[in-house]
Amino acid sequence: MDIHAQQSIEQACTRIVNQFSNFNDRGDYVSLCNLFTPDASFARPTDPENFTHGREEILAAFQARPNDRITRHIISNIIIEASDETTATGTCYATLFMAPVDAEKAKFGVKANPSQFIGEFYIDFSLTSEGWKISRQTGIIVFTT
Repeated sequence: MDIHAQQSIEQACTRIVNQFSNFNDRGDYVSLCNLFTPDASFARPTDPENFTHGREEILAAFQARPNDRITRHIISNIIIEASDETTATGTCYATLFMAPVDAEKAKFGVKANPSQFIGEFYIDFSLTSEGWKISRQTGIIVFTT
């Protein structure tokens, strides 16, 4: 694979990693689930052995989450490795800040919960007729404050 193909794959998959977090924080779970292949597997970092399978189940799992908090996932250290022209793997770090939706707003935003999570995501990507998609994602919590 030439360097341009490799960089194109890295760029496309990095965009998906960032979109996942942005859609998650906005509660746009339909767009989030469209980042997955139809038969994808997903497990939360808080329960990495318990996979949900398929876009519909993944969407239902996200929609079932309580909507009583504001979240911001800060994603860093994204590394994408193209395996070949149709598959890639990725890792990244995630720092999760949370606050209750009814938290009092101050001049510089709401006060975040004192307990935060720092974790890692492990992602498999596949090239589909719709473009690059997540075929499998899981993660772990490394630190909590």
